[in-house]
Amino acid sequence: MGVQRLVAPLIPAVAGGVRCKYFPAERLGSLLEKGYGFDGSSCGFCHVEDSDLLAKPDPETKVEIDGYTLFICDVYKAGERSDLDTRFALQRALARVAEAGLGVVSGTEVEFYVLRSTASPEVVDPWRYMEPLYTHDLLSLISGLATAVHGALGIEFVHHEAGPGQFELTLERDAPMGLADRITLAKWVIRYWVSKRGFTATFMPKPFIDKPGNGMHLHLSLTKGGRNVMGPGGRRGDGKRILSEEGASFLAGILAHAKALAALMSSTVNSYKRLMPHFEAPVFVCWSIGNRSALVRIPEHDAARGDVRLEVRCPDPACNPYLALAGLLTAGLRGLEEGLELPDPVEESVYELREEELEARGVEKLPSSLKEAVELARKDPVVREALGPRLAEQFFKLKEAEWRAYVKFLEETGEEGEGRVTSWELREYLMRA
Repeated sequence: MGVQRLVAPLIPAVAGGVRCKYFPAERLGSLLEKGYGFDGSSCGFCHVEDSDLLAKPDPETKVEIDGYTLFICDVYKAGERSDLDTRFALQRALARVAEAGLGVVSGTEVEFYVLRSTASPEVVDPWRYMEPLYTHDLLSLISGLATAVHGALGIEFVHHEAGPGQFELTLERDAPMGLADRITLAKWVIRYWVSKRGFTATFMPKPFIDKPGNGMHLHLSLTKGGRNVMGPGGRRGDGKRILSEEGASFLAGILAHAKALAALMSSTVNSYKRLMPHFEAPVFVCWSIGNRSALVRIPEHDAARGDVRLEVRCPDPACNPYLALAGLLTAGLRGLEEGLELPDPVEESVYELREEELEARGVEKLPSSLKEAVELARKDPVVREALGPRLAEQFFKLKEAEWRAYVKFLEETGEEGEGRVTSWELREYLMRA
């Protein structure tokens, strides 16, 4: 039986995840009118000497499940919208898109593992990609989960992913703000529903070094007047002809700033253990049609119908989706403004190309660590434009502190971090990501 009528107004945190207080249902009217105060210094927004912030639920984000009423909150400081609010950063990016006369349709696939126990951790099943679920307990779990999330937020489908105990839930397409809100709410609902059945859902990017990681691919299409303007479409082998001039420059902008954007899309220490060859995770900055080894894939089945969309494969579900989308949109707009030329697609498996072949094609490698990604992000003006100077600086400081904590752990314990998932990562991300 669920909790009887409790309100959970969720605050998207700068570094990823959410924070909240819980309120009895009779406080809802006051919450919507006045919001609630919180200590911003205790959840990564600011320093202790100036830490009074206010969270105000957005009524448009209301979701009800099992006696809980969920909202996503905007963050205010002394009566004005805080420039440390990650939702505000995405709203500003969308305003710039609208000023360019464009709209955006977005989508995502959220991957997660279901664990019997977090101690080992132990996965719930041995199945592989798209294998049917035959056992009653597992089928009941996933069908109930899909029904709950669809009823609250809208999904296209759910299926078993490539890893044992791993699932993918694809949300219905939406405008970027609606999508980011629904990602945040979906993670809460998935965790809650799975725990209700006695299991644990984890969105940790790479809980097992020898199994596929959890991704959260982001899909983007530019529109004008509600019509997709990414390009005429086509098939594998058609190359850049499948894209319009606008679509090509938008994609070129994302590729030009991808190494810096990695800090926003793959934002944890553990994320970079997911970005390794042969697990369908990107390692190199390139694009292709129907090629899952590329950073940006254009799904061929949709492109052949003239519905061109970009699938950016770097993000994982531990990232802050508002910042990831703000960064991608800002980079794409920069590509449009500068008329950037798109390189040719890479049709082969990028994992198999030799170093000299990559160099000849101008294909660069994504950062190999959070430290490297943040260093690149600090130098890229697009990231600062996307977040705003104050939020960007706060994000960088939080992620640099995260890296230092990891390095300190390795030095103090002597535990090996290369090529394995450490106990520090499991402690930090298994339940929090």
